[in-house]
This record gives sequence, structure tokens and C-alpha cells, in this order.
Amino acid sequence: MSKVFLCGDPHGEFDHILSAIDQWHPDAVLILGDLTPSHSLDEIFKGVKGTKIYWIPGNHDTDSDLIYDRLWRSSFAKHNLHGRVQDVCGVKVAGLGGVFRGQIWMPPAMPLYASPSLFIRKIGKSGMWRGGLPRRHRSTIFQSVYEKLKECKADILITHEAPSMHPKGFKALDDLAMKMGCKIIFHAHQHESKRYCPCNGLCARGIGLRGIIDLEGNVIVPAQVDPRELEAKVQSAPSPVRAQLRRTPASKFRRLNRFNRFNRFSRKGWSNKSPKKERQG
Repeated sequence: MSKVFLCGDPHGEFDHILSAIDQWHPDAVLILGDLTPSHSLDEIFKGVKGTKIYWIPGNHDTDSDLIYDRLWRSSFAKHNLHGRVQDVCGVKVAGLGGVFRGQIWMPPAMPLYASPSLFIRKIGKSGMWRGGLPRRHRSTIFQSVYEKLKECKADILITHEAPSMHPKGFKALDDLAMKMGCKIIFHAHQHESKRYCPCNGLCARGIGLRGIIDLEGNVIVPAQVDPRELEAKVQSAPSPVRAQLRRTPASKFRRLNRFNRFNRFSRKGWSNKSPKKERQG
């Protein structure tokens, strides 16, 4: 049986992917968005032999002209699976990269612009980038791409956005997968490694930050902890001072407060004694 690895958001780091390829020699690697490479993909994967590299874009892959060109102007641009189905080592893989954006389409609401051409017609030439869609919206999900995929059949669906099993996910992705006959959805974006309970016969798997798994869900490279989660935990943790105050009885707190005020006044030169009269000479 062929080995296919799925990779969560690399965010500019590819050493773990290259090491996994060297160690396990998979037949194919699927990268689920937010590659944001520091060099062209041609340079990053130039030493890889015998492993096919496929990818879909994430929301950060259109953050700058440089990042965009390192992806779409490399020879790996033709390995972009967004909006199409590809036979990958005997597995029919459907890809839907990018994210939903309110300016275009935020399910379950109806789209404001169903296709790129309608949006371009609205913004005019002055709003175009390189003769077409603004760069940012080249990682936006349009309904026209979504509906085109619905007409296809596939074994698995890879997305950047999460399906409805995730609190920030979208039922539209569930509907797409079921319409295509997919058995499972693999997603990234949320930086969480999650194996969801099946919903309406559909399975889903979240791949964490820089994590790598195989098609059976086995962990090849454990996901990293999202720095944003660590920061949130630090901010939500009680400070030592506040924790100490909560443990201090009210009566003791009042005594301490009076003592501190007395010391503060003393340092400023306050005294309960009457001031001495100056001698007149």
C-alpha cells in the first residue's frame, strides 16, 4: 500500500517535512496550506527524489507578493490541488484551499460574489492585481469553485478551513465532502491535532501546527504547540499578586492597608507631632 503523508501548517519551516521524507520515503506528501516559504518551493524540495509534493494554499500564502511568487511561480504551482481532484498514489484527493471571507462568502450566508469574475467586475481595473483578483482573495473560497468540486467524486477531501466538527468550522465543508462521496476530511488552519467523532457518517481529522500524519491518522511527526495558545494561557493565569490578595482575609488586608498608608505618609515627611516654632533671633 502506498504511503501518503499529510502535513499541517508549516509556516515557513520545512526541515521536519524533509526529515520525514528522508526517514520514511513516502510516495506523496500533501501540505494543507499556510506554507509561507522563505524560499521558492523549487529550492526547498530540490533534493527530494521519489516523493510527490502536493499542496493547497492557506490564508497566509497570499500575505505578500514574495510569498505568493515562491509558490505560484515555482514549478510546484501545477501541484496545487485547490479546486480539483487528483489521483495521488491510487487515492482520489479533492482539494479546497484558502478560507471563507465575509467580503466574498461566509457560509451559511449566501455569497456576495459567487465567482472571481463577478468580484473583478465590481472592483474594476483599479482594484485588480496583476490583471486579475486582488492578491489577498487568491486564497479566498469562491462558491463557483466549491460548486465545481461538488460535481466530482473523491475518496478524501483536504481543506485549509475546518469542517463543522470544529467549533470554528463550516458545515458547507461537510456537505461538500458528502456530496463528493469522501470518506474523510483532513484540515489544518486551526493549529490543533484533533480526531473528531464521526458525524452523519463523515469522519474528520485536524492536523496541528507543523504536524504530520498518514492517511490512517497515525502520527508521523507530533504537532507543535501554537504560540498563541501559550500566550492565552499566560494571560488567563492569575498573577501572583492577585492570587495572594484572594488568599488574604479581609481583616488582615485592612490592617496591611493601614500600615502601608502610614509608612507612605511617613516617607513623605508627615508626622502627628506639632511642628516646632522657629527661634527668632
